[in-house]
Amino acid sequence: MKKLILHLLVNQHAGSGKGAKQYKEVQKQLIAKNVPFKTYFTEYAGHEKEIVQELLNGTLTPYKQDEPFENLLVVLGGDGTLHEVVNALKYEPTIPIGYLPSGSGNDFARGVGISRKINAALTHLLDVNEPKPISLMEAMDVDSNDTRLILNNVGVGIDAKIVATANHSKAKSLLNQMKLGSLSYVSAALSSLFKQPSFPLIIETTAEKKEFERAFLCTTTNHPYFGGGVAIDPTASAYTDDVHLIIVEKIFPLSLAWLIIKLFFKQHLTSPHLHRFVDSELTLTCPLAQVGQADGEELGERDFKLRFKTTQHLFWM
Repeated sequence: MKKLILHLLVNQHAGSGKGAKQYKEVQKQLIAKNVPFKTYFTEYAGHEKEIVQELLNGTLTPYKQDEPFENLLVVLGGDGTLHEVVNALKYEPTIPIGYLPSGSGNDFARGVGISRKINAALTHLLDVNEPKPISLMEAMDVDSNDTRLILNNVGVGIDAKIVATANHSKAKSLLNQMKLGSLSYVSAALSSLFKQPSFPLIIETTAEKKEFERAFLCTTTNHPYFGGGVAIDPTASAYTDDVHLIIVEKIFPLSLAWLIIKLFFKQHLTSPHLHRFVDSELTLTCPLAQVGQADGEELGERDFKLRFKTTQHLFWM
């Protein structure tokens, strides 16, 4: 049986340069272990998809049990890099993906149980003999029919504003270099919380339709984490087929501060100001223009009508 060849798709800029440092460590370990590998560096936005398309032409093949499997795509980068790769393989769910997290937030790694320590993640990857299915969210824009796969979450309102503020923060690069990347989200939250107005929302599940006049936060997810390790819904799991939706209504500052404290102790789900929906399919309509985000990518300020469900993709873990 031939050795598994790793095809490393590397974003050296992930985590404000952490990707480059961690690639050097991975390269050293693979050479020491005599593991065959090839490296593909991303050089510009969208390059991930081009690399994947090239590898689909004769290199990457679907995993079939009891048949030889020789070429494994491994992403070394942050959740944004992995998001692009997953969507490049949207119609190839049986082509496995390995992941070595090197970003600042790494919420997907937290959500599925991949170590955020590069050597531990690599050791586990090399010990795996077969892939396992992971549930990803599928978000469809109802008006355009555009569909994308989501690793972490889609947010409308305050969490999207926090993402935008953190992405443009001058302190983010410095905090990443100090291995305090999650603090960039905390800083962005503190500067955004009291600037976010309320907005109307309509939520439709397979069983009910509910309207909110004063929504403040709206996050759709299928694993617990957002914002660099905050467990927005501790009950969510990437190993089930459920979509989880959390809505927080606009409340007085003191009540909001208390809710945030409860959030960090994972006791926030009992708040009367928080509403939680869990279903196999959910539709979210925001008729008033708001900022949005998907896996940390800014969606701009607009109205939204999004339908969510889950779909499975194979991961080498």
